[in-house]
Amino acid sequence: MQFAGLIHFLDLAGTFVFALSGALIAAKKKMDILGMFVLAIVTAIGGGTLRSVLIGATPVPFLQDVSYLICCALATALVFGFSHQLGKFSKAILVFDAIGLGIFVSIGISIAFSKGLSNWASLLMGIITGSFGGVIRDVLTAEIPLIFQKEIYATACLIGGLLFLFLHSLELPSELVILLSAFLVCAVRLLALHFDLSLPKAFNPEN
Repeated sequence: MQFAGLIHFLDLAGTFVFALSGALIAAKKKMDILGMFVLAIVTAIGGGTLRSVLIGATPVPFLQDVSYLICCALATALVFGFSHQLGKFSKAILVFDAIGLGIFVSIGISIAFSKGLSNWASLLMGIITGSFGGVIRDVLTAEIPLIFQKEIYATACLIGGLLFLFLHSLELPSELVILLSAFLVCAVRLLALHFDLSLPKAFNPEN
């Protein structure tokens, strides 16, 4: 598979799993199928859209390729069809979110590099690509975004992004750099969830 083809495949895979997490949360919030579809879309393409706007890569991908919206529709239909078993999918939401996070961080950095951005700017674009869709999702469902909580979320993006920059500096094959970085982001996020790891938070004198 050529590099451009790999990027597109991973982008669609990330879109699908992030859309699943958005649709699952919408179902838990008892939204109708239209609400599920909207939340799936904003979760899946929110970060990539903001990245594209910030680096001037317009029109944004989902306006050029209907495959992104099709992925969101398929994810919504899948969740809607199995909504009667929703109670079994609480952990699945977190797993899908972690997988999408890893894929989108790596893709975001890679695309930023292709536009000539510096290391720090590319790292920032990767974090935005991976996390901003989830921020929109959480705001729309009246939740505090995970990236602003004590959970290991943005930190996982940062760790994986730094690995990307390191491997990139070694001039390793781009495909390998993307896959290893995506895996590390996902692994750090899932391990943090499994072992209940978190960053320290400010002391609240009222508690």
